[in-house]
Amino acid sequence: MTWQEIEDLSNQLATKSIECFNRLPKAGKPTQHGSKKSEWTVLACILQVYAKSKDDYSVQVVSLGTGLKCLPYSKLCKQGQLVHDSHAEVIAKRGFQRYILDQIEKSLKGNDGPFCVTSKTDNDNVSPHVTLKSGYSFHMYISQSPCGDASMTGIAESQTAESLAAFQAGSKRKSNTFDLTPLTNNIYANKKRKIISNNSIQQQQKQQDECNESFKRGRYGFDNLGILRTKPGRLDSEPTLCMSCSDKLARWNVLGVQSAILTQILENPIYLESIVVGDLFDQVSLERALYGRLEKSLEKDTLKLSPAPYRLHRPKIFKTSESFEFSKTILESKYSTVIPSGTAILWIEGFQKSEVIVYGRKQGAPKGKPTNSKTRSSICKLALFQKFLECYSALRESLSVPMDQNDDKMTYNEWKQKAKVYQETKTCLLDECFSQWVQTPKEFEEFTIKDA
Repeated sequence: MTWQEIEDLSNQLATKSIECFNRLPKAGKPTQHGSKKSEWTVLACILQVYAKSKDDYSVQVVSLGTGLKCLPYSKLCKQGQLVHDSHAEVIAKRGFQRYILDQIEKSLKGNDGPFCVTSKTDNDNVSPHVTLKSGYSFHMYISQSPCGDASMTGIAESQTAESLAAFQAGSKRKSNTFDLTPLTNNIYANKKRKIISNNSIQQQQKQQDECNESFKRGRYGFDNLGILRTKPGRLDSEPTLCMSCSDKLARWNVLGVQSAILTQILENPIYLESIVVGDLFDQVSLERALYGRLEKSLEKDTLKLSPAPYRLHRPKIFKTSESFEFSKTILESKYSTVIPSGTAILWIEGFQKSEVIVYGRKQGAPKGKPTNSKTRSSICKLALFQKFLECYSALRESLSVPMDQNDDKMTYNEWKQKAKVYQETKTCLLDECFSQWVQTPKEFEEFTIKDA
């Protein structure tokens, strides 16, 4: 039996996600400001489905995220202690990576779960080998269409002329005088050609103009479809290096949701088998944004992905009739003013309580003081890196294979680069489809586990 045979699974996934959110405490949830004003947010969950038979299956939320914010370039952290992108889909995905590590550790202790731990031998080198058991699959629910390309048509159709005019040139908005150099300097194609830092101001401006044709900041230019977009949606906000959730989901449909580091212990990438969307649903836009724009390169035979296990995955996309009470669409019918929530919520199966994230770290962290083990989120890069090394060490110990002497001395980026086939596939994807992808500078990934 496969998950496709489960009746009305899409609405079950949505219902389970909303019920999981409703069980969480009020901390971090959107609040109402009087009778006319309310905060809104996006909810995203990754769910685990285990199907034995048509009448014997389970649907379980394993990672939940809410959020609408991301950190501007000026606030990024070089020690990996802040969550740079706190959009719901990204929170849920990073929480899922923590869930994978927790489940692998439980498997080593003899507990039943979705993963099976064995070993493999390559050139007399024994290494851990983790596989997903038969019958298990993973799915995502999102309360509204992902920001970026997938939601452009939906936003354009639902936005009034007054709202559009206010967005583009409202009198209350600050002038758009932000320096976009961090964006253009870190675009993949520019870094590859290495021309930004070596050319004249005129040549830099020309390069920036060319890049503006290939990607847009936020929601600007609704009629430009199939292109890359950066967060945030508002033009009067400081630029970030975070790509839209539409772009990230498309990338996950090639590379998987497990990350480069976890690839080193997993036999295969983990793909989302289905994606269930609530508000702003548009089938054509979602299919184009999440995998259709990559199919064009396949048709031209330019997207030559590395050998198996990587491929262009096409998840099933479903609409749900279940409504999320804190969605922008629902609240706009009840309140004259709705504003985005400034907090994000993380919940992971097995955690005793949820985690509220504000400005990239746990809510309540003292302002002006360095982030530490108590105030950083459990899904920031450093925390996930630390958890991975603990899991990796336990896996090798179970096989009586000692850790290499320099394993804990390697930087986060060095560990990412060890996933050679993953990196080759990512390079191919960037070269052929996403050359205007804004990358995180290497200097923000040069930390080691000793920084914990």
